Amino acid sequence: MDIDLARTFLDIIRSGSFIATAERLHITQTAVTARVHNLESQLNCRLFVRNRAGARLTSDGERFVAYATQLVQTWEAARRDLPLPHSYANLLTLGAEVSLCNPLMLAWLQCLRQAMPTHAVRSEVASGSLLQQQLDLGLIDAALVHQPEYWPSLQVEQLLEEKLIQVGQINNPNPYVYVDWGPTFRKLHDIALPEYTRAALSFNLGPLALQYLLQCGGRGYLRARVVQPYLDEGILKRVEKTPEFSYPIYLVYSRAVDSPALHNALKLLREVAQDNFDWSRWDYEV
Repeated sequence: MDIDLARTFLDIIRSGSFIATAERLHITQTAVTARVHNLESQLNCRLFVRNRAGARLTSDGERFVAYATQLVQTWEAARRDLPLPHSYANLLTLGAEVSLCNPLMLAWLQCLRQAMPTHAVRSEVASGSLLQQQLDLGLIDAALVHQPEYWPSLQVEQLLEEKLIQVGQINNPNPYVYVDWGPTFRKLHDIALPEYTRAALSFNLGPLALQYLLQCGGRGYLRARVVQPYLDEGILKRVEKTPEFSYPIYLVYSRAVDSPALHNALKLLREVAQDNFDWSRWDYEV
């Protein structure tokens, strides 16, 4: 199937009409209509119902959205990855959540360049859910996440044990700052600390929340590995009689992939994970 047919189909969904898609893609409305008819003919079903308000998906059209998205993503990945750079034997595509790209992902990439110099490496930083979708589609080889989804096609392996603890600036421990560590944390946090379910100030990125606490004061839940140096220096302190929450780090990869290069890369990651890093540092000199 012509990949432009899938792109046109997805653009109509985003724009809401054949006319808007024609303008966005710089083609005629007749060309848009022809592409949709071609696609419907190949699939032997109707995808859109057109009316004065624009274009509405049929039930078959709604089911085709996921397939069209996968087609376009896979094609874009192929265009990006092929051909390999000259003199490189293979490509590894590795992903990580934002909070794990430094120091763990950075150290892994550095180790890979030293141990596997003939392999090209591409890194992706995204949300855990997006990374696992890309794994399921075969667009990346492995990913580091905090809250994995257990799909039949994916292997989930706990790499490190991590916990969230409540800390506060030693000179100014107020107010309470809510740091969103995902749905599991939200559920347990609201049960254990119902008085803090709604905070005036909240963050969904741990490193940013940490910098705010250090510079402006307050208290909230942060990763124990990250705040330990500040606890040792007396800049932050543990808030007494507050619950801890588990927040481990997981390695996720496809069960179907049997690549010696990937197996070697995962072995290196497990070794790297045992090293002692300064998890509080965000800006590394590379």
